[in-house]
Amino acid sequence: MSARPWSLRRRLLAALGAAALLSWCVSSLWLYRSAQLEVDTLFDDALDHTAHAVLAIVRNEAAELSDSTGGIAYELATIDRSQPNQIVYQVRAANGFIAFRSHGAPVAPLTSADDRGFRVVSLDGEELRVYTLATDDRLAIIHVAQPMGQRSELGRAIAARLMAPGAVLMLLLALAVLWTVRRTTEPVVRYAGALERLAPEDEGAVDGSRLPEELQPVARAVDGLLARVHEALLHERTLTADAAHELRTPLAALRLQAQVARRAAGGAERDEALDALIAGTDRAARVVDSVLTLARYDARGREGIGAHPVDLDRLVHLVRAENEPLALRKGISIEIRSDGSRVMGDEDALAIALRNLLGNALRYARSRIAIEVAAEPSRVHVTVRDDGPGIPPELAQRVFHRFFRGPESDRAATGAGLGLALVRRVMTLHRGSVQLVEGFAGGAGLRLSLPR
Repeated sequence: MSARPWSLRRRLLAALGAAALLSWCVSSLWLYRSAQLEVDTLFDDALDHTAHAVLAIVRNEAAELSDSTGGIAYELATIDRSQPNQIVYQVRAANGFIAFRSHGAPVAPLTSADDRGFRVVSLDGEELRVYTLATDDRLAIIHVAQPMGQRSELGRAIAARLMAPGAVLMLLLALAVLWTVRRTTEPVVRYAGALERLAPEDEGAVDGSRLPEELQPVARAVDGLLARVHEALLHERTLTADAAHELRTPLAALRLQAQVARRAAGGAERDEALDALIAGTDRAARVVDSVLTLARYDARGREGIGAHPVDLDRLVHLVRAENEPLALRKGISIEIRSDGSRVMGDEDALAIALRNLLGNALRYARSRIAIEVAAEPSRVHVTVRDDGPGIPPELAQRVFHRFFRGPESDRAATGAGLGLALVRRVMTLHRGSVQLVEGFAGGAGLRLSLPR
């Protein structure tokens, strides 16, 4: 089962959004904790300052503290309640009884007289933060308290005010991430759309100049693939059109010879027409075989060529043995000069290339053909030379075109004009090359160069 496709845009949005949200949550938590700790510190300082202020006043009222008899403590009148302040205090005399308490302070002691410093106590279902301070002679003990709820509420309010700008920035960051991701992936989406709209007959590369640098190798690979596909389609169409054109002539000749044989008055005339019919059939078969072979190698990539050791000396002798009867009938000698070199490649494909070179030489040679195998440090050359009429310079490049036959073909050649095109294709698949060289006495020569 193939993996489900994934969206680069959605992944970027999810990753960047999650990272931004996590960062905001962590920073908000840290901010909230910092605000709460800061508020606690400020309120603790306020309790401490209040306790010392009350203690300073109480020292001047030492007589009243000594006269405290344990009755209900005096509740000091409130002076100004325009600014709500929930800090309350109690003043205890040396005998432990409460002498004074602020407005709103409970009647019962906030904490034990022996406590010192800060404590959290629960009184009537409410938690209080209590700070206790006493004189050295324990003449007066001060309890200052504040509800914990007030602290938490104020801490949350401060944290909310501090986090509000962060929330706005988070929203702006989310919009910026969305815009950036869309802007960044827009060239990729546009490039994909251009590829989707591309028709098989369209030429040229798809513009990928706006793609990011990381995707430029992909764009170049796609352009190369498109070029190879276009070239393959062009080869296929050219091969089909040329093959149809080349087959018209032998088919018309076959029909003509069949009609001649049908109307022949005598056996000799009929036999001559039938011989011509067989020759035309052989030529049509060669054309079809060449077209199919070339199409098969056109469909192969370099990875489709075998990579096995090939003994060129053995291969050359094998191809010569196959063509020896025809050479004897024509009175042509075939010489072999080989140093026993080997190459890595497809033996069948190399044999087809060598057969085409030797067949081409036998078609034009007068009396002599030489096959030479020679190695260099990095390459191996296989050269086939003949003493025929040679190839005019103006046709040197055209001889490798498909279905091309030179001026001599009208009287000497019976091929389909695909032999050298097939040789060049085999060399391309082997990362080699084929080129024209000098032959004997003005004749032609063709050299195959293969990586060693």
